[in-house]
Amino acid sequence: MKRTLILILFVIAPFFNTVAQQSPSFLHKNSLQLELGGHGLIYSFNYERILVDKGKHKTAGQIGIAYYPASVGFRDFWMPVGINQIYNFTSSHHFEAGLGMVLIREALRNEDNEAVNWFWDAFISARLGYRYQKPNGRYLFRVGLTPVLETYLFREIVPKPTFGRRISSDFHFLAGVSVGYSF
Repeated sequence: MKRTLILILFVIAPFFNTVAQQSPSFLHKNSLQLELGGHGLIYSFNYERILVDKGKHKTAGQIGIAYYPASVGFRDFWMPVGINQIYNFTSSHHFEAGLGMVLIREALRNEDNEAVNWFWDAFISARLGYRYQKPNGRYLFRVGLTPVLETYLFREIVPKPTFGRRISSDFHFLAGVSVGYSF
């Protein structure tokens, strides 16, 4: 009987240890972030919501916006959308991995830089990075790689004649730094 009891304790002891080591959930599920670089190219303002919070594993949905005037020469309007998986190393240190899309609104312009025809594009995006956020804290910090693959999924009009729609392979190796406030 004594051996059986020791064997049972030996088998279930790791489960008690795992329960004791689980990371706490985030107290604040929403955040607003300013990202420099990243999926907005130079900057973006982002809103994030923790959708699933299971201790060590969390899932977050994110949407952002960036606007560039025509005089800058970039595409006019950027809207990054993504789903990120967040894995805890400790209660405050996390690894992030995610996939998403960057919706882009841009225009073909004439010689006077006036918009002639507006259209949408969509790029495929990813995120790999580090996140610092305390479980009950208000502030967060993120840094990571944010590569983008230009796909031209929605582009119907291209500046010069081509044979059909362009399905592209333009890859951009981007990185970004974010600071945010949780509420």
